[in-house]
Amino acid sequence: MNNLTRLLTFTAFFAVTADTLRSVEPSTNNVRSISNVDGGCTVSNFADAAGGEDALAGLIGVTTEELPTALADLCALASAPTLDFVDSLGKGPQFLKNFLDGGTAWNDYIQDGDNHVLSEDASNLVENYDTAKTVTYAAPDGGTDDTYPLYFSNFKNYGKECPLGVIECCYKDTRLTNTLEDNAEMCALDMTLARQSNHIEGKSWTFYNTQEGDKTYCTGFAYEEGSFDEKVRYNTLFHLLKDNLMGKGYVKNIPGAPMCGCISQMPIVTNAACVKVKEGYAIDDEGSVKMNLNWEDCGTDLYSYYEALNDRDSTEKRFVKDKIVGVGGCKIAGISFLNEKMLVPIE
Repeated sequence: MNNLTRLLTFTAFFAVTADTLRSVEPSTNNVRSISNVDGGCTVSNFADAAGGEDALAGLIGVTTEELPTALADLCALASAPTLDFVDSLGKGPQFLKNFLDGGTAWNDYIQDGDNHVLSEDASNLVENYDTAKTVTYAAPDGGTDDTYPLYFSNFKNYGKECPLGVIECCYKDTRLTNTLEDNAEMCALDMTLARQSNHIEGKSWTFYNTQEGDKTYCTGFAYEEGSFDEKVRYNTLFHLLKDNLMGKGYVKNIPGAPMCGCISQMPIVTNAACVKVKEGYAIDDEGSVKMNLNWEDCGTDLYSYYEALNDRDSTEKRFVKDKIVGVGGCKIAGISFLNEKMLVPIE
């Protein structure tokens, strides 16, 4: 075989091989089909996503009679707390605690050329957002409780985790060029419950003489005891942190208070925005279930949302009302606050 014959033979072989490769379809054997389930863990919600109850039962591998119990078990497993909230940022417990109090470089720095670029410095909040939608965060610890009990004091009052069921964040500045939305007026604060954030021992309090140019933005969420919303409360907090810092650039705490914490540690304010979690799941073609959370605006302010919760009693609602007093309520709330301290405000 001469060189020309070899070349023609190789060219013909390559052409046939290339055509054959182009005709091969990509394998889909290892690709799972995933259906999203909107709403709670009910047979009807999952059946809508799976194509009917029979199809759902076959997917999970049970009879239709066994379906409610089997599905509840799968959802409980999918929503069980499996990741310490400290790990949500991947920067350790000290950083998280300081950040929640309103410190750290994320709060204190602004971009200076190529330094302190927010999208780079706090990229963890964006990169870990999918995890916050699919894996339930447990209360923050990071190994601190053995040495420093109640280290994450922002979410503990008298040994209980936010007993009123309200977590709030308030901001006083922004890292971005847009102006901080002014949705609240700060009135007063008993700093005693927040002493591990403000580092002032003993009893102390602040009366805020706010001026017209002062800007404060408060937002938060509420949940009923034993509810799904309570189970994923730290996921919702992650959403708040990510949305407010990365979306709006909001930073800094109200003086004397943590940036985020139980409402009992936060200042008396006139208003707060409200977000709520949207329960959801995803089921694949092997019957595996994962959470698929999203969040939305409550459609009302935080106190109005809390007031409408069925399982919060009138005493709890009165305490929350004393912390979110409504537009124009700062003067009366401030006088009442000072009178409790045996003080009288100077007109």
